[in-house]
Order: sequence, then structure tokens, then C-alpha cells
Amino acid sequence: MDWGSVFDDAGDRSRDETSMASIASVSIASLNEEIEVGETRSTRAAHQLISFSLSRSLSFNPADIGASSNYSPVIAYSFTVNYILGVGSLGVPYALYKAGIVFGSALLVFVSFVSYITVMWVSETTTRARELDAKNSKTKLLRDPYHFPEVTTLCDRFLGVVGATLYQVCLLGLMYGGLLGYSQVFVNSIVSQLPVFDGSNAVVAAIFGIIVVPLSCVDLNEQIHVQVAMAIVRFFALTTMVVSASVALFTDAKDSGALYPIQTPYTSEVPFVDFKSFGLLFSTTVFSQLFQHSVPGLLAPLARKDQAKASSIFGYALLTTTLFYLALSLSCCYYFGPKISSSVNLNWASFTWGIEGTMPIWARFLSFLVVLFPALDTLSVFPLIAITLGDNLVASLKVAAIPPLVIAVLVTDLSVTLQFSGIFGIYVAFITPALLQLFSQREDPRTNIYSGPFSSENYVYAVLVFGGVSLLVATAQIFIHV
Repeated sequence: MDWGSVFDDAGDRSRDETSMASIASVSIASLNEEIEVGETRSTRAAHQLISFSLSRSLSFNPADIGASSNYSPVIAYSFTVNYILGVGSLGVPYALYKAGIVFGSALLVFVSFVSYITVMWVSETTTRARELDAKNSKTKLLRDPYHFPEVTTLCDRFLGVVGATLYQVCLLGLMYGGLLGYSQVFVNSIVSQLPVFDGSNAVVAAIFGIIVVPLSCVDLNEQIHVQVAMAIVRFFALTTMVVSASVALFTDAKDSGALYPIQTPYTSEVPFVDFKSFGLLFSTTVFSQLFQHSVPGLLAPLARKDQAKASSIFGYALLTTTLFYLALSLSCCYYFGPKISSSVNLNWASFTWGIEGTMPIWARFLSFLVVLFPALDTLSVFPLIAITLGDNLVASLKVAAIPPLVIAVLVTDLSVTLQFSGIFGIYVAFITPALLQLFSQREDPRTNIYSGPFSSENYVYAVLVFGGVSLLVATAQIFIHV
């Protein structure tokens, strides 16, 4: 999960609203003055990034955003994939290795499939809320034709105060997990490149804090260029890991985790099934494929004619990340084996690329990129989470950013963080969308453009049971292994 998308649903509902008497009174001039999609910081954040990308095109016309938006299905797909890929991708290979590659791969595919179903339920519920609110002359929809309610609003609308509060608590838990995970990645990545000395973790965490705490006080508008640049480099670094680990199976015996790397391929012994690591695997895969809270922000900029394509957009995005996780995990599991790190990029800290003697510049550069890029990426993402968390806690942004820095010095294992964060993710990704689908469908049983073969209550109850049982098992395994 890329925590740049956490702005999609942080419960911050404040915004300067443009007064509109009716849809008919919306003019091209007003659209040119203020083009905002949705009502939350998250939706605005997504739209700012989208607008930045679209503004590179000479054909971009803000006045066309409602009818023939340049935010095409391809661009929506690209943003969705970028939203999903994040710190969780570094922990998936370790989780699959611990749980066994057969069991791990099967569960990853299943979790991705269920995630697709729940994502479409959020889309369905969003449309139901818009259609129901359209009948009420006092709602914002009639004053703002581009209004898409965020998930917190949907919970408040269909699940009541208790449901909305519980969702908020779990989302805050995810945020703190994200802050801690990024802190750990930064500290571990930098320390791996430094000479060993006492207090190295604390020193690096302090440096990280000096950088990110001030950034946590900077508005998102000033970080858009950084976000776009980091997204491009992220794909390059992750692709480098997949390709280099796959090639190393046939060219590099030195870095292999195989007991006797005598002949190619230099494959390590890997477990096939280990149910004792179900909690770690399930929490990590849920965390890594989680973007349900980002759905309204991704739907809002789509032109009306493209709204029906959302199921294909989200489906192909999840298929892409699933295949990517499988490629990264299987190549790293078979090559590094028992040497695999909980944050897989650290396996490139001493990677030789199968080269004897002096390392060429290109090899050093690629190793440096793979190991340190996640650390640099945290500099762009960490402030986004800290800003939102600080807003939700009604506290200082600095206070929101500091605790994860302290914990990262004491707890360096990324898998532990992903396991705890995944517990909150189960509720956000599975249980909340299922409840929204159940109660919104009872209020408005009509189908809409996002309805499909999995919209019936039978599937809703199945996901609720699966999510509830998984939540209990994953939580129990955490306490068993503590």
C-alpha cells in the first residue's frame, strides 16, 4: 500500500465550498477558477497529482474535466497501481517465504480477489449514496456535481456514528503502522550502508526526524513534484529487484541462499506450506493490496462515459500488483532462501551481481538505488501520513511524527509492523466495505453501474465471516509469538 493515498480518507471534512444554486448554474468560468473533485484532503490530493500529470499535455482543458476528462482509464489504472505499491511490497517476499510459497502464493491471489470484490462494493455504495442524496435538495451533490463522498462519510451515512468511529480508529491504526514502517525502512536502509557503531539506529532515526518533521508542516501542494518523481523511481527500483534476482539464479552462486550452490540454477530450499505464519502472511498481503479507502478519489475524476470501466480499471490494477508481488517473491525466495530479509531491499546491501573483484560503477549504482531508494521514498510519503494523522488527532503535526521515529529505533523488523498494521487493514479492506454493501443495499436495493455477480448478500456474509475469522486468527498468532 502506498501511503501517499492515505489522504483519500482521513476524516478531514473541512473545505472552502463554492456556492452553487443548482447544477444548471455551474459555469465554465467557475470550473476554471476552482477545479476540485470530491470533498476530502485525499480526493483533493489525488486530483492535484492527476491535474499535474494532465497539465503536461498540451490538449488539457480544465473545462472539459466533467465531460471528456483527460483522466482516461489508462491514467486511472496507472494511479491505482501507484497507490497500491508501497512499503508493503518490500515485506511480501519474506511473508511468502515464512508461510511457504505454495500457501503464500495461493493466499496472495485469494486476498487480491477478495480485495477486488470489496473495492467494487465501495464503488457501489458511493453511487448509492450519490443517488440517494440527489433526491435531497439540501445535500452537497446538487450544489457540486463532482462531489464523491469519502468512505468516512459513507460509514457515517449507512453505519452510523459507531461504524464511522470504528472505521476512523482502524484507519488511524493503519496510519501509525505506515509511519512506523517507513521509519523502519529508512533506518534499516541507511544503517546497512554505514560502518557498524553503537547507537547507529538512533542517530539515523534522529537525522530522519530532522528532515521529515519540518516536511510534515509543509502543504501537499509543495510536494507534488516530489511525489511524481518518486513514483517513477519506485517502479524502476522494484523492477531492478525482480530482474536481478531472476538473473542471479543462473549467474551468481555467491549471493545465493542455497546450501550447495554447485550448479545452475542456484535455487534455495523453500518451504511450501507453513500455517503457523498465516497471521504474518495474511496481514502483509492485506496491507500490500489495500486501497479501498482511496476508491472515491480514484473514481471522482473519471469522465461519466468512463465510470462503468472502473471494474476493469481496478481489476487490472490488482492483477498487475498481484503478478508483480508473485514475481518479486518467487524470484527472491528461490534465490535468497533463508537469507531473505524482512525488508527485501536489504538483500542488495552486499549483492555482488556475480562479479569477482572490483564492482563496476553500474553494479554499485543499482545496489545503491535498490537499498536506498525506499529510504528516499519515505521522505516523500512520511510527511503525508503525519499531516493527516496530526489533523485527526487534533494535535501538533510534530507530535504525530515523533513516536514512530522512537519505536523504529527499538523495533527494526518490518514484518512485525506489517503484521500489526494488517490487523487494522482487515477491518478497513474487508469488513467495512462488506458492511457498507449490506446496509446500503438494504436501503436502496437497485443495481447501478458498479453492480456485478458478487453484489448479492451471500457474498457479503461470506466475506464478513472470512474477515472475522481471519482477524481472530491473525490476532491470536501475534500474541502466541510475542
